[in-house]
Amino acid sequence: MKRLLLIVLVALGLVAAALVAPRLLDDPGHVMIDIGQWRVEMSLLALIGAVLLAWIVFSLVSLLLRLPARAVRRARELRSRRQLEKGFLALTEGDWQQAERLLHKSLRYRGSTAGYLAAARAAQGRGDRDARDRMLALADARFGRRHFVTGLARARLLIGEGRIEEAVPVLEASHLRKPRHTGVLRLLLESYQELGRWRDVRLLTPALYRAGVVDRRRADALAALAGSRELEAAPDVEQLEHCWKELGRKHHRQRDVVLAYARRSSELGRTTEAGHALVGYLKKELDDELLRAYADVGEGGRAERIAQLERWLEQQPGHGGLLLALGLLYLDDRQYDKARSCLEAAVRKQPGSEAYAALGRVLDHDGKLEAAAQCYRNALRLRSGRGAEPLPPPTAG
Repeated sequence: MKRLLLIVLVALGLVAAALVAPRLLDDPGHVMIDIGQWRVEMSLLALIGAVLLAWIVFSLVSLLLRLPARAVRRARELRSRRQLEKGFLALTEGDWQQAERLLHKSLRYRGSTAGYLAAARAAQGRGDRDARDRMLALADARFGRRHFVTGLARARLLIGEGRIEEAVPVLEASHLRKPRHTGVLRLLLESYQELGRWRDVRLLTPALYRAGVVDRRRADALAALAGSRELEAAPDVEQLEHCWKELGRKHHRQRDVVLAYARRSSELGRTTEAGHALVGYLKKELDDELLRAYADVGEGGRAERIAQLERWLEQQPGHGGLLLALGLLYLDDRQYDKARSCLEAAVRKQPGSEAYAALGRVLDHDGKLEAAAQCYRNALRLRSGRGAEPLPPPTAG
């Protein structure tokens, strides 16, 4: 800016000189100065030249006088910059004491927000919270209270200490100031997940999508995960139903959300609601895990669930998940012949440890001890990652 101003002044001076010079050549003017007993007479051009010469001499003398101080200042700036750089390198290496010493030397000459924040990080590395807070306060004071960068740095330091609950309010305040700041959003997401605040995770998901932190598919998956965890952690029926309604129809069609709601409803004794939620999803897709949950929602409405599974089995007679779920329900209802038929078909179609264990119970009840023992062994083998062995012939029981 100063150079530009100087250039403009010189240009204006040259223009003025070009306009006035012809007149001064015809009439150079006459200047007379009386100083006490002295009188100085000269032309106007000579006076202008003398003034310019005096100004040049004064400027040169002033420059020469300032050179030592300027040289010292530049040397101190260079030394401060080098100390700051070395302090950052020591901080990167984890040498907290050396980093703090170098950073403090640099900051004694010229303070900077980056330097104060780095010194705060070094102090935290040494475990000196008081020094860390002093450095954060100095960084914050440079741009007023509640400075955004300082708040973000404070939150990172608190998270680094494991004090996540204290960091969350700082991050939330920063989020209000800059709703699309990706660094704040990522830290908030990690903190909420670490604290198990799944409702906050779900409510944060739209902001994550708008800021480009996650795409649409990832945002939907994250919201479904948060909703599932929120349902699983519901302490009572009232909170469970409130959460279920708040999730909305979109999430009511998602598999994991439906499964979480059904399981928690069953645990709270709401077997009818659990069954209805599972049926609503199973009518669209016969999922093995949801079928297993449907068979295990509780004793209430067992006959209705058996009838529903029988109807589905008529439509898809070879479905392994259906055979297992229906076999388990028959077993709970003490219809042992039907249970055995379904479970034998299930282990042929889709061998699994649970199907073999349930078949072992049926065979044990029928007195077929050798076959029952083999079923139990097969259940253990499958759980340990080995294959099942053939069951003895029916006549051997």
